[in-house]
Amino acid sequence: MWSASKELGSAVTDFVLVAFPMLAIFSSTLAITLGSYAQVVLLDATIEGARYSALADQSISSGVTKTKQLVAASLGPAAAVQVEGVVSKIGTTESIQFVSKLALALVPGQSLLKASSVATREAEY
Repeated sequence: MWSASKELGSAVTDFVLVAFPMLAIFSSTLAITLGSYAQVVLLDATIEGARYSALADQSISSGVTKTKQLVAASLGPAAAVQVEGVVSKIGTTESIQFVSKLALALVPGQSLLKASSVATREAEY
């Protein structure tokens, strides 16, 4: 027969044994989800910034500003993104390459997200 005195305190032990692994799983899932969201936002903002600067009446600096605005609108103003734009010309075609880097402290070991995009500049007539 079981007595009540042998079961005292077992609920606390069971809670500790289950709570810490569940907390670790939850926090790692949250960090991976937020990191993936930040990567997608950075990639989409980089693509949009490159396309915007490839318009006939826009410059590289306007595309960089557009990229930074899009990242700040999605991830908040504290997200410090570095954007570099380079123009390369092959024959009569100009291509604009954007590379964006975002420092993110959610995922241990990988604190830098990187995205790049290339757009072809429209011809001016």
